[in-house]
Amino acid sequence: MPESFERLYRGYGRLVTGFAILAGLITFAIMWLIDANALTRKFLNAPVQGSFELTEAGLVLIVFLSLAFTQYRRGHIRVTLLTRHLPTGIQHGLYILVLLVGALFFAWCTYAAYGNAVRSFELNEQEWGVIQLPIWPVKSAIALGTALIALQYLLDAIRHFFVASGSLPPVGDEP
Repeated sequence: MPESFERLYRGYGRLVTGFAILAGLITFAIMWLIDANALTRKFLNAPVQGSFELTEAGLVLIVFLSLAFTQYRRGHIRVTLLTRHLPTGIQHGLYILVLLVGALFFAWCTYAAYGNAVRSFELNEQEWGVIQLPIWPVKSAIALGTALIALQYLLDAIRHFFVASGSLPPVGDEP
């Protein structure tokens, strides 16, 4: 059972890695868009139309599409000042509890974000600026990103149960 779960866990890790790569490519595209905007503004007195709106949307995509990957790689901040002095069994239990709370919190965020994305789609909500940009794709990306991290937290909790039972090795500095 732990070996099958580990294959599932690694497969999901490849999925969230793909979304993180997409976020990196968006970062790269935004970098070039900002450069092009600055250069055309300086030398041609004609900024790139819609660069602000596209950058604004891109930043949301960068953040939310990479959240689950950061959790998968154990890149989020953890404070273990008190828990590291507790017995190992209690450390494992608290860690699993915190992971489950994180999964529930982000599941709730997903529910709220999904409702907002659907409403935005139904209303054909647009950002009005130099260009007109639909908002629902960005709101949908928020729902996707929070769903991915909710599932990542749940998978981490299940995986850590196997770690606590001695069936799997810990990842990083897990208890």
